[in-house]
Amino acid sequence: MKRIARPLLAALAVALVALALPAAPASAASRDGWLRLAHMSPDTSAVNITLSSLSGDVTLFRMQNVGYGAVSEYMKLPQGTYAIAMVPAGTNDPNATPVVSGSVQVKAGVAETLAAIGKNAALKTTVFTDDLASVPGGDARVRIVQASVTHPTVDVTAGSTTVATGAPFGDVSKYVTVKAGSTSIDLKAGSKDRTVTQQFSAGSSHTLFVIDDAKGDLTISPALDSAAATQVPVGSLAAGGGGLADGTSNVALLLAAIAAAGGFGAMGMMARRRGEVRAS
Repeated sequence: MKRIARPLLAALAVALVALALPAAPASAASRDGWLRLAHMSPDTSAVNITLSSLSGDVTLFRMQNVGYGAVSEYMKLPQGTYAIAMVPAGTNDPNATPVVSGSVQVKAGVAETLAAIGKNAALKTTVFTDDLASVPGGDARVRIVQASVTHPTVDVTAGSTTVATGAPFGDVSKYVTVKAGSTSIDLKAGSKDRTVTQQFSAGSSHTLFVIDDAKGDLTISPALDSAAATQVPVGSLAAGGGGLADGTSNVALLLAAIAAAGGFGAMGMMARRRGEVRAS
């Protein structure tokens, strides 16, 4: 029995190591894309998030007890359509009504973020594309997602560079180039002013989610889009991603992705949704 088990375990170990390594540049991928998930609803309690095959038969990724401001690591997935569902944390009923649900299209060679954003009564999901192109010289790239529900519009500067002016709720700014190193991020909304410090390494690309802290003041939840041109995408900073992931999710992802690669093109059934999925 040991003679059979050892090669099997070795093969599985090699596959899991491959999943843990930084992905190849997007331009090198022929059929895979990347997707990460973000919880940006301040009055929605912690949720469990699942990403499944469109039929709902196979769970590819699961995160438990995900709170406001959390951003997952990227998941490398075969191109195709997937179902997303968020249910209140602590719910064991498989038929529980999701807080928000819908479907998302993963595109080959493209990295995207799907965020549940807004107050619970009007919670929706929005999908936006992440720019993983190389950053020249010793610079970095930064953008913001305006997810504050307390402040209608926000101005954001990174050092002396304007990132966004009067950004309304739900707005995703364009990326701007900033100098690498320790940078002051100034957040302004009316008479409210807050400064936080972020570290940007040379060649890196970042998304800063502007959110409300426990007192209703502005703060950010930072997510790392890519560390360098040779390491894209690499995951997130805000929530540690892997710390949120279910312990078996990498194995499930490995096995389900193989099955998904050949099956999604023929599926037409859409997941039921209460939220709205919008592609930017």
